[in-house]
Amino acid sequence: MFKRLLSLALVAGVFSVLLLVVSIPKLSVGVSVNPAEIAVEPKRPQLICPGPVFVNGGDSGLKLGNFTQAGQAQIQGRNDQASVSITATGIKTIDGSLAGSKDFNAIQSQRASLKLAAGLAVANCESGSNEAWFVAGDNSIGREALLVLVNPTKVDATVSLQIVGTNGPIQGTGLSGISVPAGKVTVLPLAAFAPKASTFALQVSSRGAALGMWLQQKTIRGLTPGGLDYVQASPSESKTVEIPGLFIRSTAKLAALAANDQDFLDTKPILRVVGNAKAEATFTAQVQGADGSSFGTVIQGTVPAGSVKDFDLGELADGDYVVHVESSEPIMASASFSRVASAQPDFAWAIAVTPKKLDAGFTTVSGAISKLSVTNPSDKAGKITLNGRIVSVPAKSNIVVTLAAGTSYQISSNVAVSASQVVDISSTVAVVPVLDYRSEASRIKVVIR
Repeated sequence: MFKRLLSLALVAGVFSVLLLVVSIPKLSVGVSVNPAEIAVEPKRPQLICPGPVFVNGGDSGLKLGNFTQAGQAQIQGRNDQASVSITATGIKTIDGSLAGSKDFNAIQSQRASLKLAAGLAVANCESGSNEAWFVAGDNSIGREALLVLVNPTKVDATVSLQIVGTNGPIQGTGLSGISVPAGKVTVLPLAAFAPKASTFALQVSSRGAALGMWLQQKTIRGLTPGGLDYVQASPSESKTVEIPGLFIRSTAKLAALAANDQDFLDTKPILRVVGNAKAEATFTAQVQGADGSSFGTVIQGTVPAGSVKDFDLGELADGDYVVHVESSEPIMASASFSRVASAQPDFAWAIAVTPKKLDAGFTTVSGAISKLSVTNPSDKAGKITLNGRIVSVPAKSNIVVTLAAGTSYQISSNVAVSASQVVDISSTVAVVPVLDYRSEASRIKVVIR
């Protein structure tokens, strides 16, 4: 008994000491915990450039089904305080020297004159993404649409496609589970999924890695290449859409070509509209000339739910235009137009650009005529600042600014505007949007429960 009492006394003593030394935490029920604030450093920025255009069968054209890059692409840009100038024979990645810099941008250009591809292909180098919509494409006879997917990471990606046609979604095998290996480029001929479709839009979804994505569109009439373009992804759907950069030229020559040969009918300017998946969209599109110097047109149309349609923009006179679209339902839209000098025509897709207050940088192509097309859809007059030069942009109007070739620009605006570059080299043409490349640092709040 004495030993038991002694043991009990020892245990009680030890417990008393623990109460003095150890602080028992307070427990509360139904009380919110204050979040801990954690600083998040921005990821070091990287730009992906698609490189030279892809041709089927290599330079010889004999290895069908084997898409290889042909020729050279010139990459120009800015990386903080340094200029970027690269000659590319394949895909390229450019690492930014400063996270969050608004002076980090790159553009690539190639005026191809190849056996199987001719025309001007210009594209912004871009950061990777997991989702993209392309409101462009034609797989009819003599037309070729290629989806170019670049995976610069060390992680394999799996891609799924959704193709929307004039009668709704295009069903088929092989639209999901597409492998895009790490560090590789994958080229998908869209004719394998939408054969002979002249009008469609494409959604791309990637799991596992963010990809560089472009649509390469090409025309061949008979055995003669007749136009080339790199098309970038369109912004998400909206009830109002702004498309800058519809610069019409050489209409008389193009009309004569179309009158003599129906294979040139696709040189007429068109508006492509993708309808919302839930309800029919009724829209009005205004084609507006810059500074009131060009008279455009107004068209109205409807697009059934979950489908895509092309609309003829009519006989537009030569001039600089933008397209403003208002719709009853959220839509996506883009415009296509052509130019010709003495040889075969070239074409360009002008994609929609979401209006925003700009504070970004961009670079123009050396040896090209480059113009900046800016539209202000708001009721408030504004201004843009371009390398220190202030230019007024009246309310509900658009302006055109001539740019110096091979020059890096800083652009800012005090109102939300949409802006694109229109690039011309000997009547071959391309349109590229002005992008904001910045990767901002931020702070997030984390609650542990």
